[in-house]
Amino acid sequence: MHTPSHAKNRSRALLIAALAAAGLAGVAVHAATSSDTTTPPASTGHWHHHGRGAHFMHVLKQLNLSPEQQTQIKGIFASARSQFKELGTSMRSNQEALESTAPTDAGYPALLATEKANAAKRIEQMSAVKTQIYAVLTAAQIKQIPAIIAADKAKWQQRQQNSAPAAAATPGSSS
Repeated sequence: MHTPSHAKNRSRALLIAALAAAGLAGVAVHAATSSDTTTPPASTGHWHHHGRGAHFMHVLKQLNLSPEQQTQIKGIFASARSQFKELGTSMRSNQEALESTAPTDAGYPALLATEKANAAKRIEQMSAVKTQIYAVLTAAQIKQIPAIIAADKAKWQQRQQNSAPAAAATPGSSS
């Protein structure tokens, strides 16, 4: 049964997905075009707080990219930046309209359709960027990616396990 609350929950889910994708794109573009070429120490573990775009950049930095590859990848992100910004603007304005429009309003279905289309465009843009980046990588670098991701996942799981007992030991301290 489709009720206004179901439509609202669906809109929220789409918004969250779209915002996550927008964040992914923004972080990836920033990381790729940043003038800071140093890799943070592995012990900091902060990259995982910034979404998949930051994680993808973390993976790329571990591939020992040649200066030429770095330049090409920065160029890929730079050329995609205007498209990401344009779509981000569209997504924000549409979301503002969705927030102020009741699901019973005659214009609501069109806003919802735009939200869905924007989310699909964001996924397509990120896929196109990733495809272009993979075309720059060597076969050996591409083969390294699953192992890097698996190692990062194992490190994350280990940190989660190590922090769980500490959190359970102090039940009265909540933030």
